[in-house]
Amino acid sequence: MAPTWGPGVPSAVGPVGLVLVLLVGGCAAEEPPRFIKEPKDQIGVSGGVASFVCQATGDPRPRVTWNKKGKKVNSQRFETIEFDESSGAVLRIQPLRTPRDENVYECVAQNSAGEITVHAKLTVLREDQLPPGFPNIDMGPQLKVVERTRTATMLCAASGNPDPEITWFKDFLPVDPSASNGRIKQLRSGALQIESSEETDQGKYECVATNSAGVRYSSPANLYVRVRRVAPRFSILPMSHEIMPGGNVNITCVAVGSPMPYVKWMQGAEDLTPEDDMPVGRNVLELTDVKDSANYTCVAMSSLGVIEAVAQITVKSLPKAPGTPVVTENTATSITVTWDSGNPDPVSYYVIEYKSKSQDGPYQIKEDITTTRYSIGGLSPNSEYEIWVSAVNSIGQGPPSESVVPPP
Repeated sequence: MAPTWGPGVPSAVGPVGLVLVLLVGGCAAEEPPRFIKEPKDQIGVSGGVASFVCQATGDPRPRVTWNKKGKKVNSQRFETIEFDESSGAVLRIQPLRTPRDENVYECVAQNSAGEITVHAKLTVLREDQLPPGFPNIDMGPQLKVVERTRTATMLCAASGNPDPEITWFKDFLPVDPSASNGRIKQLRSGALQIESSEETDQGKYECVATNSAGVRYSSPANLYVRVRRVAPRFSILPMSHEIMPGGNVNITCVAVGSPMPYVKWMQGAEDLTPEDDMPVGRNVLELTDVKDSANYTCVAMSSLGVIEAVAQITVKSLPKAPGTPVVTENTATSITVTWDSGNPDPVSYYVIEYKSKSQDGPYQIKEDITTTRYSIGGLSPNSEYEIWVSAVNSIGQGPPSESVVPPP
């Protein structure tokens, strides 16, 4: 009995439809190799260097190899250097020998969809055979040490007829300034300028002078990118705060260093910052509805060390009302009063408010009183005054005392 593929569908349709789907699905997958950069014929000098650059694309990504006389190159003087993204390979020959290295070299790009080949010819001349105008390196790059993020300039000057074109190689691979988002530039002088240098810029650099007469390489020069290493330190220390019960407060902690440190908050042995979400350099601890006093520790850490700083959060209420003022001296124009602090904790200062009971004007205020005794002068004779005292601490001003009305 034939299998059933669905209600009302003949059994023969199912397999055919399935085959069509498979064919359509399998057609679009592969792409044969295609060269995106082909090697060029070169005329080199005996004892010098030759590099052939070959890059290809395809799907799957093709493998690029080099052959000489139909066989894979194999010599201590022959080196194949692959590009980082495996898009091709450079054949480097050093030092060149004549006549043994003179030949046609083949770049082969191969994947499961096909194989393609391109050829490049190498001619090697002795120094006494060089034609007039053969490129000469007048000034090659020199060893250089640059601090990371600074600009490094590798110098190169060349002469020849016609004027040679200058290109650069790093670690035996060609430098492509257009792939650096403007960070690497080749100046009109031929120098290579590297802005905001990174550790990946470190390496061996060569400048290459090329014209119709031939190719000449400079001596290699190393560029070293030095990374400053600085242990973490706090640029903004966390501050201690006094707040009212149920209050909110933010504590900021900022640390710097090279490498930049991670910053976290702890309360005792408890981590308050998730390990997988630890910020770099700056961390703000947000505390809400604080009921109890506590110490919070900011921890900054890098591969060069760990530092800590403590912020103390003190829950503190407004001061209580002082005791009712007591009149100790009374003259026609002045009154001296004393009072009991009424607070077990120290206060910052006291405030006296007073006004004449016979006038509707505003209260008069005396602030920044640091003792529990004060004389109020400049009063109107035969007038009755009402006097209050309140205390101020770091949280604010507390409620006033009971008033006192001295006899006129």
